[in-house]
Amino acid sequence: MVSDSILEIIAQGAWNGGTLVDNSVYSKKAMSFKGGIPVSNKTIEERIGIRTRMAAGPDERIGVIALKDLLDTSDFDPSRIKILIGATNVGDDKYDPGPLVRYPFELIKQYCPNAIIIDLYAGCPGFNVAAELVFMLSLTGVLKTGDISTIIGAENLHRANAFKEEDTAGIIFGDDALATALETKATLKPNGNYSCSETITASLRNDFIAGIAKMIIKLSGRNKIDGIIIDNQLGQIVYRVPALAARVQHSMAEQMYPEETAKGTFKRFKDALELYDQNIQSFAFDIKSLSQDPALVNNIARAYVESGKYKTVVSIYLSSDLNTRITIHQGEDFGFKAPGKGIVDTHTITHGCFGDYIQAISENGDFFGDMDGKGVFLYATRGATRHITTLLARNNLTMYDIDLLIEHQANFAMIPLTLEQVFWDAKPDKKKTVRDFIENNMVNNIHTRGNCSVVCIQRLPYDLRHGALKEDTLQGFPVNRNLDNLQHAKIILNDSVGSGMTRSSVLQIN
Repeated sequence: MVSDSILEIIAQGAWNGGTLVDNSVYSKKAMSFKGGIPVSNKTIEERIGIRTRMAAGPDERIGVIALKDLLDTSDFDPSRIKILIGATNVGDDKYDPGPLVRYPFELIKQYCPNAIIIDLYAGCPGFNVAAELVFMLSLTGVLKTGDISTIIGAENLHRANAFKEEDTAGIIFGDDALATALETKATLKPNGNYSCSETITASLRNDFIAGIAKMIIKLSGRNKIDGIIIDNQLGQIVYRVPALAARVQHSMAEQMYPEETAKGTFKRFKDALELYDQNIQSFAFDIKSLSQDPALVNNIARAYVESGKYKTVVSIYLSSDLNTRITIHQGEDFGFKAPGKGIVDTHTITHGCFGDYIQAISENGDFFGDMDGKGVFLYATRGATRHITTLLARNNLTMYDIDLLIEHQANFAMIPLTLEQVFWDAKPDKKKTVRDFIENNMVNNIHTRGNCSVVCIQRLPYDLRHGALKEDTLQGFPVNRNLDNLQHAKIILNDSVGSGMTRSSVLQIN
């Protein structure tokens, strides 16, 4: 039996400081976009939609500040916190081996010393993936009635010097941090049959990603895998952006489809997307546990299969010295039925073949972000229809039913093109349908805050609730024109795309 509500967002806290950085900072650097287009206030607005962004101070740990604000402005007892997740890419310091969430944990560990403490690495969709993880734990009784889960999104890309000085990718980003509290509303007991494979252990060295993929194939017998979760203790940012799980997923694809690898299928966007959508269809993300307990990732993977949403999930514990433990978890006859309100469903898919579209690279002893802007743009827009339609259709919904879309704020130009894909059946005027939807069913802040990476999905509803959004026009589209009504939206879709490449969506009903 499914309760009317399983998991609800109950409170948020935010970092609201920083220094305003306008486009003049970049206009003065004699930079150029690809094609030799000079960087100026005009070209930044035309290409990306950004006018200003916030930069945190060099000594601020903004995730800590966001959690403190959540605690100060909410009335729940912090001893009820059972899991604290840091959803991040770079965080406050690109050299920090993590888990980065250990700093905000200092604020609450006296109240909840036995809470599960993890970083979660899934690129910009990190909040959505973290919410899905909490949903799985709530659906399976790991989290019980009244338990609080807290997700902190924090990116301090200016302090971290995430991009090279001359890299125009750095123009896109602003610093930000939000903390969100979710409450489990019912204690459930899953009914079904759970089993797991033997745990294979190995000490890997050269090409350990291919080695892990080979071990999974040996264990699974080439059967379909619905998800891969790695407790990744390696630490360095080059091993978490993109998540190692996405790299492993793609190595499995290359080994299982050698003829496609030889033909160069994975190097051609359309062909690779089609092969993954037809044959792979799985999620892949990393965590990094503070406890370094190999049992934790096993318990999380078990919750995924006992939820009834997934049948086969691989858990991997990867120690800092490359000792590896792999287990395959399977569930049969576990049924999932969407609750009536709160978070009602989620959907996460990774296409590891595009993992190098957003990655951290090592160069001369330092680390920098590296982005394939064209590839990211293609994935964000072309991959939307199948993903969003799948989630909505199984809940008897279409995009026409969505009252509020919270879309990742990466580049405003992506939004209308993404919606044109999703509203593929709009008649008689698709462009008018998209324009009206942006005006009346969305909120936007990319023009004022930039791309805040993993924090975007948390910041937008916070700004809506706190009156921080204003009517405006971006790249010819009216935005933020229905704010009073949107504060009372009933059906809400959160959708985000990021490194991996991963797309993750969360459906809420108020």
